[in-house]
Amino acid sequence: MSINAKSQTAIKDQIIGNWKVENIIVKSTNNEMKELSKAFKNSIFSFKKNQDFNFTANQKTQLTSMFEQMLQNQKWIFDEKRKIIKIGTVKSGYNIMDITAKIENNKAYFNFDETELNLELIKI
Repeated sequence: MSINAKSQTAIKDQIIGNWKVENIIVKSTNNEMKELSKAFKNSIFSFKKNQDFNFTANQKTQLTSMFEQMLQNQKWIFDEKRKIIKIGTVKSGYNIMDITAKIENNKAYFNFDETELNLELIKI
């Protein structure tokens, strides 16, 4: 999947707002990944202009609670060099989560390399 640099840098501005997970594609046969994919269904990713980041799970399970706690009080930055959204803090080096994102037609597509999950989100 290739996207020109102009559309990638626009992601930094376009990503601001709240995004609801509409569809999930699981590339893994691992049961933990399947369970994690269920946790993401209808969840909200919130990217604020001041770089605050929030994740709200629709389903409350042990896994989603752990995920919400891990992502609480985090920040986001757009890594221009690697063309990814990084979640974390300055102190952590924004190493909690990396998201490869593509935005088109008011939909966002998130790829998490470490989880083998692809999410399709709508702006709300």
